[in-house]
Order: sequence, then C-alpha cells, then structure tokens
Amino acid sequence: MKGKAVCITGSTQGIGLAIAKAFVRAGARVVINSHEADDRGALAALQALGECHFVQADLSTVAGTQALIAGARDRVGRLDTLVCNAGTHCDPVFAELTEEQVNRTFDLNIKGYLFAAQAFAAQVEDGQEGASIVCTGSTNSMAAEDNSVAYDTSKGAVLMMVRSLAVSLGGRGIRVNGIGPGIVETPLTQAMLGRDGVRERLVRQIPLGRISVPEDLGEVAVFLASPAARYVTGQMLFVDGGILAKQLTWDNLP
Repeated sequence: MKGKAVCITGSTQGIGLAIAKAFVRAGARVVINSHEADDRGALAALQALGECHFVQADLSTVAGTQALIAGARDRVGRLDTLVCNAGTHCDPVFAELTEEQVNRTFDLNIKGYLFAAQAFAAQVEDGQEGASIVCTGSTNSMAAEDNSVAYDTSKGAVLMMVRSLAVSLGGRGIRVNGIGPGIVETPLTQAMLGRDGVRERLVRQIPLGRISVPEDLGEVAVFLASPAARYVTGQMLFVDGGILAKQLTWDNLP
C-alpha cells in the first residue's frame, strides 16, 4: 500500500483508528475523519508514524459524504481506497424504538456508507488500478441480537451493499469488500463489557477465548485493499474469533 491514498471514515478512535494505523504503517497516505472538530489526538499520533491528514465531516448527511471525499482529495489527491467505518449503535427494547433512533442509525450506518461510496467511485479515473472500498459490517450482518432491530437491520444492509456495489462497480475495476467484527473492546462497548459478569459470559462463548481488540481488524482492512486481494470482491470477511461458526451448546443441560 506504499504511496496509496486512503480515506477512512469515523477513524479517530476504536476500530477506525486501528485501521488508520495499519494503513499508515503499510506506507499509505491516510485521511482520517470525525464528525467532531476534536480529533482526540489521533492526527498527531498517526503523523508520528507516517503521512496523515484530518477532515471533519458528518457522514450522516449526503453533503457530509461529498465534503469528506472532496476534502480528502484536496489533501492527498486521487483516492485509491475508501474505508466506510463511521457508525452508531442503537439497542432499545423494540417496543420503545423511535423513528428518530431508526433515522439516526440508518442515516449513518447505511446512507453514510452508500453516498460516501458513490462520491469515491465518481473520482476513480478510467484505468486506475487497485481502487477499492472496504466497509465495516458486523456479525450482526448475519445473526440477530435480542432488541437490536435497528442496528441489526443496518448491518444486514451493509452486507448486501457490499455485494451489490461489487457487482455495480466491478466493470470499472473497483473492488468492494467488508469486514465483519464480532465483539470488539472499544469506547462504545467498554461500559457494557464492564458490567458484572458480562465479559466472562461472553468470553466463554467465543471459540478463540477472548474479546477482540481494534488491532485485530486493521491489517485485515489493509489486506482487502491490497494487491494480495486483487481477485476478491463482494465478500464479507468475518473477524469474530469464531462466533458465527459456533452452534448452541448442549453441554450441561438438565
């Protein structure tokens, strides 16, 4: 990825920041993003490793997605890879789910990806080699959680978006793939994982026996954007420690 220009949405903390670090370490010229003006120190930390720039943009609006791609091009020129990662999580009891919560979730988790991809694809030049899009999905793209209807639906849409974009953009040589994390320890999940006994109960159900950390995702994103994955498109690679591979256990049942 040396010299390649990469834009990563929602990348000042958590999974997005880990992906940005992996691309910078691979020699890419990276643009990170947040809807907030505060980059949480991410820009300085990444600039210590290589070339990195920051663009503030709200990916829950079409104008924001277009502003991000335009701002990224102003800083690094033509983009080679877009990583759609910015997202939100909403888990109310289904009976209490509101239209505002659904709109907020879908605007960022679905429309933000879709219109960022559209703006990215529009700037890919004819004959440009190695152009790709990587979308952060979830194990929730394949398996539902209780009272996670808005989030599960949004991540299910990401899985089909990856496949549909791969078909629509393949003729232009643009590959589209996704990463499906399982349970990842990030600022968004720390409160839940800190509840009494939750971590232990979850770890017992994960074949690899631990909660994921954001660094588990970074190099996978680099692989999917790299020439090593040049014939891979329309795929969601689940990086979940084996969560989706495991059936319900019959052990210790009465």
